[in-house]
Amino acid sequence: MSATLVAQPLDRLTGFVRTDAGAAFHAADVRVEALFGFAGGDFLGQRTFDARADQKGRWALIAFKAGIWIFEASAPDCLPDVVALPYHLVSPPGSALANVDPTWHPVLRPTKRPDGEIGALLAEAAEAARARRDDRVAPLLARVSNSSNADVLEAAGRICLLMRDATVARPLFRRALERDPASFRAMLGMGSSALMQRDTDSAAKAFADARALTKDKDDRGYLAVAVNELNKAHNVMKGTY
Repeated sequence: MSATLVAQPLDRLTGFVRTDAGAAFHAADVRVEALFGFAGGDFLGQRTFDARADQKGRWALIAFKAGIWIFEASAPDCLPDVVALPYHLVSPPGSALANVDPTWHPVLRPTKRPDGEIGALLAEAAEAARARRDDRVAPLLARVSNSSNADVLEAAGRICLLMRDATVARPLFRRALERDPASFRAMLGMGSSALMQRDTDSAAKAFADARALTKDKDDRGYLAVAVNELNKAHNVMKGTY
């Protein structure tokens, strides 16, 4: 596939960190890491980027390449937001993406950690996940995995994405949706976890469902692009692109 398709580095990607109410979330830390490269193959080049949101909640990266990426945003006293997205995953033969300024902007929303023991457990699990202490994360999340609160379950799922464990994350997002079928975050998590497993069909469906659950124009914008990219990838794999 990569022998017949051409992808160039993109010059710039911008996004936002916001609160659930839509306000700018300034001084949040953003990390972006490549999971897979162009057309879902091996990634070549700089794998991680770090940025900080400005006073308007805006962040920017340069020299960004096509592939599947995971976006993280963290802030003090908050649980991190984590989203996996395709970025110009496939392109027509001979196309070049250099010097393109994308019209879509990923939106990340760290959430205030819950009060009490549950909040402390989730915060400790998130910290362990950042440190790649998977052995510490599992027993902490096991204590909230049967919660009746959809927000707690999807937050636990995001922490699993933080430690790159889509297999554990997916059932947590599914349980969150059972408790709240209108949970945008849980549906977004379903798409992210499927994409991390390179299940492009399931990811496209979940992202389309998540798009239907939000009225935020930026959410709808980047999700529309993600669905389009994944549909292209499906066609390439079927040999019809």
